[in-house]
Amino acid sequence: MKHVLTIAALTIALLPGTGASAATTAAMPSCAAGDPVVWVNTKSKVYHLPGDPYYGNTKAGKYACKSDADAAGDHAPKGSAKTARTHRGKAAPAASPDPSAT
Repeated sequence: MKHVLTIAALTIALLPGTGASAATTAAMPSCAAGDPVVWVNTKSKVYHLPGDPYYGNTKAGKYACKSDADAAGDHAPKGSAKTARTHRGKAAPAASPDPSAT
């Protein structure tokens, strides 16, 4: 019976997307409504949202509320919608209002 449990544990740990890295020891926080739980890579200070392939799957990391991660100086990955930039590194201009909407 002991070998069956060991094999089952290893099988689960090796399945992709199960967060078999540091995520298995990290506690999931309770966040306010509208404040998603993110996975913070504690080495790079980059956080990942649910659905991201790195969510729960980096060697060093922890779960945190997005608001807490932002307050701690963590940030979304470069190239995400939050950090969209033009090719020269300047913020993209705000969309102008549609004149036909008035």
